[in-house]
Amino acid sequence: MSQTPKTLHIVLNGVTEDSRVLKCAWSLSNAGWDVLVVGSSPSGEADELTIGYARIIRLPLKLVIRKENIPKLFRALFKGETMLWLIAGVLRRLRKYRRKLTEKLGIKREVVVPNLHRAVKLITPVAVGFDPDIVHAHDYTALPIAAAIVEMLQKAGRPAQLIYDAHEYVPGVAHLTKPMAALYTKIERKYSSGAAAVLSVSEPMNDLLIEQLKVTRRPTIVANDPLVEGQQPSKRHLRTDIGVEADVPLMVYSGAVAPQRGIQTALAALRQLDGVHLALIANPKNKTEMDLVASSPELADRFHIVTYVPNSELVSYLSGADIGLIPILHRLNHEISLITKFGEYMQALLPILVSDVKTMSAEVKKLGNGEVFIAEDVNDFVRAAKLVLADPAKYRAAYTEQVLSERSWERQAEILLDTYNQIASATPTAQPHKPFVVSKPKLLEESV
Repeated sequence: MSQTPKTLHIVLNGVTEDSRVLKCAWSLSNAGWDVLVVGSSPSGEADELTIGYARIIRLPLKLVIRKENIPKLFRALFKGETMLWLIAGVLRRLRKYRRKLTEKLGIKREVVVPNLHRAVKLITPVAVGFDPDIVHAHDYTALPIAAAIVEMLQKAGRPAQLIYDAHEYVPGVAHLTKPMAALYTKIERKYSSGAAAVLSVSEPMNDLLIEQLKVTRRPTIVANDPLVEGQQPSKRHLRTDIGVEADVPLMVYSGAVAPQRGIQTALAALRQLDGVHLALIANPKNKTEMDLVASSPELADRFHIVTYVPNSELVSYLSGADIGLIPILHRLNHEISLITKFGEYMQALLPILVSDVKTMSAEVKKLGNGEVFIAEDVNDFVRAAKLVLADPAKYRAAYTEQVLSERSWERQAEILLDTYNQIASATPTAQPHKPFVVSKPKLLEESV
């Protein structure tokens, strides 16, 4: 093994929006590991960036239907920007409808992992040049790719080992078809048994993974808690962005917006919460958000959407609110996790209003840092929100120094680093910590 141990992280997203991947890379690189993250380019063009000492490269691992990828003939015929976006949207829909029609007609198609060969082909030269000691697969989508890379390296005489980081419980992933869920389950079981370590995010998830993966060794929990040390004061202020004063009651939701996230419940409740405002920190072009805005013109002065802030500034930005919302619906993966925003709200000292999903509602009841309401029940949401707004200091008092320390990424990073060092028999030399800041991407040079 090299004097400085190396780890290659593989994830099938754009990396910059995945706080878990960023935190893993940042912490391991500060601790003396040489970290290279390979993600999927959102534009189809390869680029590179950094987080702390860790390098990130994004390759076109997935076929992306975008206006830039429309064949030249169509681009020549339809030069208008709007028309190109329209064609890209039509192509995406046709692909989706073809898949659904095939399933409805019972036409049997070979079920394969999307983009597997493409991703392995692109990552292989990177892996060979980097020569990692550990290959870290982030989520089930990256597992078959990472496993193929490890097998290739081992056949070449390089003793790379695999870590599988199970971000989600596959049977609970709603968008997977039954054949795809069965395929990924088969892949999970095949490679988990030979992995040097399997990571998960909670004990309830572990209870399910033991049976799902058919493993006898309990996965190592590395909870997706927020970074404390790397947090920085926000350059923006939430209340300034939405134009409300400090004494105006403000609820906030941070993160992805989709029907299963339950924002529609909070918005409906807003009609019964006079003078209360609701802010979403999310992508303003999200279709669900646009539909919510269109459905509630009478709430335009109290329903606000603001763009994301850098992850390192999020806790500071959130602290301007009075309540942190987690109104998610009952879904299997929602029941078993303490999701990222739960810890972020805690570090921002926000009382939490959460639906009665199993794990998070139990944590709120145990800590006394918020209230629980019945998922999708607008009247019960209103009841719980009024309780919190009547005495927010009561709920903030739950955030003792000990509680916040236990719910920090720094504590989880210790577990992650111990796992890494044991697997690789490594004693890396820690480096002075760099700020938790993602650099701007630049086009990737040929040499990586």
